[in-house]
Formats: sequence, structure tokens, C-alpha cells
Amino acid sequence: MEVPRNEYPRPDWVRREWLSLNGEWSFAFDDRDQGLSQGWMKQSEHFDKRIVVPFPFQSSLSGIGDPAPHPVIWYRRSFQTPADWSGRRVLLHFGAVDYQAAVWVNGQFAGSHEGGYVPFALDITGLLGEGENRLTLRVADDERPNQPRGKQSAKLDRWGCWYTRVSGIWQPVWLEPVHRIHLRQAKLLPDIDRAELAVRFGLSEYGESTRLRLTVRFQEKLVVEQEVTAGKTFGYFNDLYPLAEQTVKIAIPGARLWSPETPDLYDLEIQVLEAGLPVDTVQTYFGMRKVATENGRVYLNNKPYYLRMVLDQGIWADGIYTPRTVEEIRQDVAMTKAFGFNGARKHQKIEDPYYYYFCDRLGLLVWSELPSSYSFDERAVRTATAEWQQAISRDYNHPSIMAWVPVNESWGTEGLFNPGNPEVFGRTVEYLETMYHLTKALDGSRLVISNDGWHQATTDLLTIHDYSQDAGELAEHYRAFKADRHAASFLPGLPIILPGYAYRGQPILITEFGGVKTAEQGDFGWGYGEAVPTYAAMGERIGTLIRTILAEAEICGFCYTQLTDTEQEVNGLMNAQRVPKLDPNKFREIFSAK
Repeated sequence: MEVPRNEYPRPDWVRREWLSLNGEWSFAFDDRDQGLSQGWMKQSEHFDKRIVVPFPFQSSLSGIGDPAPHPVIWYRRSFQTPADWSGRRVLLHFGAVDYQAAVWVNGQFAGSHEGGYVPFALDITGLLGEGENRLTLRVADDERPNQPRGKQSAKLDRWGCWYTRVSGIWQPVWLEPVHRIHLRQAKLLPDIDRAELAVRFGLSEYGESTRLRLTVRFQEKLVVEQEVTAGKTFGYFNDLYPLAEQTVKIAIPGARLWSPETPDLYDLEIQVLEAGLPVDTVQTYFGMRKVATENGRVYLNNKPYYLRMVLDQGIWADGIYTPRTVEEIRQDVAMTKAFGFNGARKHQKIEDPYYYYFCDRLGLLVWSELPSSYSFDERAVRTATAEWQQAISRDYNHPSIMAWVPVNESWGTEGLFNPGNPEVFGRTVEYLETMYHLTKALDGSRLVISNDGWHQATTDLLTIHDYSQDAGELAEHYRAFKADRHAASFLPGLPIILPGYAYRGQPILITEFGGVKTAEQGDFGWGYGEAVPTYAAMGERIGTLIRTILAEAEICGFCYTQLTDTEQEVNGLMNAQRVPKLDPNKFREIFSAK
């Protein structure tokens, strides 16, 4: 069969040599969880199904299409490494596996990972044999609510605005050969005020003569080439082990700034040199841009910027989390811009790297959001903080990402609904504060929304959700909020700011509203409020809501729900097959209104 999704999986971190492991694998459900005790990692007879990777087994594109709960699943396939990889380290990459993955190569344990939305890699060099090798993967993904789940239904069936579950491999799997000394990471920190780029890099190890060569190009023209020593560097308190990261700064004269209107990107080639010869080369890119807030406004590149965003859940009818091709991702980004939006709130999903890549290339700002847990305990804190740190690390370099959202609508933080219980309420507020400050410690260059929608503590933006379908009602709710910032004036009747916190002049945005459903689609489906009769009436209702928001001078942006119909939730601007419900120019007229 033709290998699906056969493009290089990380467009923001490209190496020339690699081998895709997408395609057909052997597969098995292990509903009695007996595979470990029976040694399935060393056997083949239990694998009675075939699955197409990287599509989750619940999707039709996987070739299985079974939405029923299967808490333990197994994958198996064989592979051969090219002969010219001999003498190098071989890394096994998984783009994302939901949720707990254990990996064996030739029956020997290679490693494990927990977290359904983030990548992991294993060095399997010492486990490889001559000729054909066998790769086995066990995945555990039950319905426990105290781990990041996002919009995956924890009921038997999908319902309301919760959708088909996703388990196992749902992003590409690939092999990559690297030299013993290679780049592990490089954080790119643009500074438009100083017209420079800081590159904070980490290597697998450091040789005596290791150097780094950095080459910056803009539209294929050389901007600057710089070579620096990358030898061992020690901290003041430690002369036994070198620091994991070093930083080099590169001047970018006459820097072209990145924005949705001018998505100018610089190409960056990073080479690791040993004895003057390149032993590792990575192709990446960066955008010179700055995000800040001042005087109740959002600033992009030191200028006030009004955010016109759409909520995007990234779900496809045939692949659920995984589109058939990356072109489908590009089309979603292109249509978002065609409808008049300059940003998207990627809701309850850490997306495929190609989504952020196309936002970088085409020019679309993004709010990246941690998929929610649905209960609060010590495990929920551990799993959320661990996965959030990995997500920020993977996506740090994307200029399109302007904000991080660690919590949505108090999901998984039910103690916030109970201020009368000081112990429970206080502990949950501490979690909100922890997530805000943890995110800031990892990335001080972006905005952080502590709890999008309501119940907000320390936050860079004050964000409001209200699905009033009547523009006059929405306006009245906002007037009450202006009179009393702690009033529970918006639907569903919850305070925007938590007790003990005050409004401190942050920019105010309406970040969920609309969700208009039409009777023209028939009776099937779920949406907010009473349906309008036609798509034309949908456009009229959206227009009145937009004009109400624009009339409030202190509001500096909005996010409309939503880009596409999503399974049974049928309030998108496009249906699930990405067909617009109105002419894109009509949507552009509505959402670009001044």
C-alpha cells in the first residue's frame, strides 16, 4: 500500500535522512489486559487485525473504525534500517501516542512514555539486529478523568460537545540516524527591539572540538553566517558535568517582522561540526515578532492589534484527530484567513506540528491550549503539568503561537465552583496560579490565560465566554460586568474573576460566543440556543453579535465558535467536510467589520 502521511513529520525541525514507519501494522485489542503476562512483545499470533498508522483505531481511515472502549491495544511491525546508517545512532520517533506507551524492539524493552498529545523519541541503536527488526508497542488508554483528555467522550457514546475517543498512535512514526554528537533542541528567541535572535541549544554530548555553524537566509538570500565554539561549559556550582544548554546571539540587521498580514520567515540552518566537518544538520526557521500588553490592549510588534479569532477543534470526519493529508490542514488555515480571521484558538488539542507550520507560513496567530482533565487530584496535577511542559517545549519556536491556555472553563478544577470550602477552593486556586507561573517560567515571551472563560486568577488577558444568541442580551450582560467586575452576569452565570482577585487593567476579549446552529441542516446535531432557519439567517445573527462586541471600546478581540461542524456539534462556519455554509466573502465581510 502507499505509505500515508509520507512527508517529513516535523517541518520545523528537518533532518535529511529518515525512514517513515507509517502504513500497515499488525494490531490487537487486549481487553483482558493479558498481553504483558503472556509476552506478546515476543509473539505474533495474537495480532489478529491490521491497522493503518498513523490513524487511531476508532477512525475509518485506520481500516478498523471501532469506537467502542478498548483500554489496552498492541501494535507490531517489522523494519530494516538502510545499510548506510551503520555506525550512527538510530532514534525512534513517535509524534503522539494516546496515552501510556511501552515500546519493545526485537522483544527487548526500549522505553515508555505517558502523555497523549506530545512526542517522544527513543535511542534504539543497541537493540537493533542485522536485517529485519521487530517493533512492538503496547498502549493503555482508559477513561480515567484525571489525565489530559480534551474533548474525548468519557461516556460510552459521543454526546453534546464531546466526541469520539482517540487511542494509540495518531501522529507519524519514523526512524532517524544521527551522529553521536547531535542537536537535541534549539530554542529560538527573537528580539525585535534589539534586532537579534538568541539561539539556546542543547547537544547530546560535547566533544573537544565541537563547534556550531548557524546560517540565516531570507527568501534564499544569505543574511548572516556565524560559527561558535560549542564545547563543554560549566556552571559556578558544578565542574563535574557540563551545562545542558548554551546560548548564542545573532544580529538580524533590518529585520523583517512577522505578522498575519506579512508572515515573513527567516530560514535557519544549524550545523554541528566536529574537526571542522558537519556531523549533524537541522533545517528550521523563525519569525521576528513580539507580543505584549499595554494600557488594556494587545500589542503585536509594538503596535495595538485587534484579535479576530475563530475556535478550531481540529477534528476530521474520517480520521478524527488525524487528517488524511497535510493539505487538509493547510486548507483549514487558508479558509480561516479567507473568512477574515487573523487568529485561531486551537481548542482542547495539542495539534499536529503541520498546523502550526502552516499558521507560520500563511500568517495566523494561535492560542495553544492544554486538553483538559475532568477531575482534580494529585495525579491530575502531575499528568497535566508534565504534558504541558512537553507541549511548550515542542512548539516554542512557532512565531504564530502568541498565547498559552493551560485551563478552559474550570474543566478539571471543580473546586473553583465551591468558594465556601476554603481547603478545596484554595488548593484549586493554587493549581491555577501554578499553571500560570509555570508557563511563564518556561516562556516569558508569550501571553498566558489562566482559565479561559471565567473563574480567572492571575492572567495576562481577561477572557469571557457567553453564548447569548440575542445581541441585546449580550450587550446587557457586558454592561452589568462593567458596573461590577465580579458580577456573574454572563451565561452560564459564573464570575469572570475569582474572589480575592481584582481586575488590573488587562485586555478584555470575548473568547467564546456565537455557536449558531441552523435548521437548514435538519434536526440532527447539537448547537447553542435556538436554531435559525437558514444559513443566511445564521450570517445575520453572527453579524449582530459581532457589531455588539465591536461597539464596546474596551473589548480588544473576539473568538467565534466555531470553524467547522464537529461530529454532532453542528455550529460551524463550514460543515464537517469543510464546505462553507455561506460564501467566504460574506463571512469575511462579517468578521472583518470595523
